[in-house]
Amino acid sequence: MPCMDDDVERRGRPTVHVAFGEAIAVLAGDALLAAAFEVLGRGAPGLPAEALLFAARDLAHAAGSLALVGGQVDDLAFEAASASLASVESIHERKSAALIAASIVGGARLGGASAPLLERLRRFGVAVGIAFQIADDLLDERQDGAEEKGGDAGCSLVPLVGEKAARERAETLLASALLWIDDLGERAEPLRELARFAVRRDR
Repeated sequence: MPCMDDDVERRGRPTVHVAFGEAIAVLAGDALLAAAFEVLGRGAPGLPAEALLFAARDLAHAAGSLALVGGQVDDLAFEAASASLASVESIHERKSAALIAASIVGGARLGGASAPLLERLRRFGVAVGIAFQIADDLLDERQDGAEEKGGDAGCSLVPLVGEKAARERAETLLASALLWIDDLGERAEPLRELARFAVRRDR
């Protein structure tokens, strides 16, 4: 959106506000958020009502003022000159990482996972989410370049530490994430594949 990052492309395709206009982009975001809660509220045979309630709570938290919205507020106020690794990753953790973690934990909760396993999966999701955002920033740097963006890369680790160090940080986070699910065997292989793709994708 022009009032946010004003990206013209995401994942190699035009952003919604470019393709359909700002009004439709805002309405689409509102509709999708409402649809997420509708799906949880609808439930399915065999899913415990309490698990659905907690999954909805986790999603609301991830999308709210203490996570996604608060992170975006800090992103808008971000100043590269005073940035640090901690400040950049704090924003990433509350945005991409919060939503990824909530999605993973929500699915596991509905599947009957224990509290200790849910916490491990949350930590897995946070690490993957931060690494995902670093990978996104690396792709932006490669595709657009800071010069084309007018020298302002926004809240990104790449201008702060350089491409090589940023890529190494993403790989370190990926390794950390995989350790949280190391002993889960074959049933966790889809999560491992998802994590590797999130960090090593080329678009």
